[in-house]
Parts: sequence; structure tokens; C-alpha cells
Amino acid sequence: MSAVPSRNAICLGGPCHGMLTHIDQDIGTLTVPVPRRSPEEPQALARYRITRERVHHPCRTEPFIALHWADPTEPPGSSCPCGCDD
Repeated sequence: MSAVPSRNAICLGGPCHGMLTHIDQDIGTLTVPVPRRSPEEPQALARYRITRERVHHPCRTEPFIALHWADPTEPPGSSCPCGCDD
């Protein structure tokens, strides 16, 4: 049985605001499952951009990686993957 990876990122903005998650990549855009309000609600995904920003929280010594919500009106791939336009 494998251990669950520790949460190292926090979603900022959008439907997953404040949710902690684990990421393994340094740059790009990823999809995060939106928490359901009830079991009958269909699963939805939200797009978030990985940034160089770090957010400190007293519950952890290492800062969290900031994931900023990618506006759904923004076409996929419109951001520079290196983060230079953040």
C-alpha cells in the first residue's frame, strides 16, 4: 500500500479556492477536481495555472505552491508555460 503524497499546493480563486492538493510538475496548467456539494452532483474540473508564488501557512513549515485559477474564458494554451506572463 502506497502512502498518500503530502499536499504541497493551494488553489487560489475559482471553484476550488483554498483547497490543498499535491502536484508534481513545476510549470503549466492542470485540472483540479471541484469538490462536490452532494454525491448526486456531477464531477467537474477547474483549470489552474502553476505559479512561482509561494503561500506560507502556520500549519506547515514549507510554503505551498500557489495555483491560480485559469479563467474559463481564457483559451487553453494562451499563457506562456514558463510563467513569464504571471
